[in-house]
Amino acid sequence: MSDGATTSRTAGGAGARESFRRGLSPRAERVAYSLVEALLADEDEAGALVPAPAATCERAVVWLTRAAGSSSVNVRGGFGLLTFVVQVLPLFVIGAPSRMTKLSLADRVRFLSALETSRIGLFSMLFLAFKVPLAIAAFEEGDELRSTGYDRPTTASRRQLVWLSEPGLATHEEAGAAEGAQA
Repeated sequence: MSDGATTSRTAGGAGARESFRRGLSPRAERVAYSLVEALLADEDEAGALVPAPAATCERAVVWLTRAAGSSSVNVRGGFGLLTFVVQVLPLFVIGAPSRMTKLSLADRVRFLSALETSRIGLFSMLFLAFKVPLAIAAFEEGDELRSTGYDRPTTASRRQLVWLSEPGLATHEEAGAAEGAQA
């Protein structure tokens, strides 16, 4: 795909179609999706691994694609190279003779753990090159944002100011309503 080409995708499963410059190739997007799916995997009540929700994975990959698309050709090419390296590293890191996207969820989690704790600093940096941007995008909204204890529905929502009232605390709107009632 050429540099000036745009593509249409649905952002985060929300159904909104937007056009943007593709920063990652479809192959690189599949790698990023597999990475975030394993990175945010959880365990169910029985202790079995459960992949991250598809909407969360899609939102993170779309964000990374947009971010890479608005950056330089060198950054886009760098991410393309990094996704290729991540694809072939399982053979050398965990001894699995398969591409990373073909590994089971448990093997991908084991692979990411091995990258993160590797004594080879470049492997840890490779892990961070994907972990940071994918995690930022994944935790910016939805259930993931609420799980962090953030007090607003989205990171773009306005904060509700808290004013000190006589018996306790009240929000700015409650304090304004109380002042209006007293006048």
